[in-house]
Amino acid sequence: MKSLLSLLFFAFIITVQSQENISTNDNPIEKLSFLIGTWKGEGWMMTQAGKQTSKITEVAACKADCSVIAVEGLGVKTDPETQEETVVHDAFGVIYIDPETNALAMRAYKDGRANESPIEFIEDKIIRWFIDIPNGSKVRFTSDYSTENKWVEIGEFSRDGENWMQFLGMELTKVEN
Repeated sequence: MKSLLSLLFFAFIITVQSQENISTNDNPIEKLSFLIGTWKGEGWMMTQAGKQTSKITEVAACKADCSVIAVEGLGVKTDPETQEETVVHDAFGVIYIDPETNALAMRAYKDGRANESPIEFIEDKIIRWFIDIPNGSKVRFTSDYSTENKWVEIGEFSRDGENWMQFLGMELTKVEN
């Protein structure tokens, strides 16, 4: 009887450890651990006035026991004559696990608007998400982290969802974990 209890206890411990490993390894948020840190670099965006360049800082941090990732982006341009800085990009996003699909999603806030989008892995360390525009057009962002400590992102616009035109680019370097 004592050996049967020992065997059951051993089986219980193995089962609990296996479940802990499954829940830890299957957390989709952990797939984005490479994103965590402070990133700095430059970006550009096409505007009505033409191509506008700016200095970009992005900070990505785990929040709520790393059940979500908060991403804050700030872009500033410097007037060449006055050296005054103007904010041209101010965005905030929360990456979370969609409870319905158990997949990664993002809720992004910019210019007083919010957008929700699933996050797709195109390849290891390359992700993509979309913004649907009310007129039927789409915007997609593709972020590539496949080179260590580099974040390269492009933004593209499409009227039909098939033909894409790049309107944004940025290249950042991780400066702090």
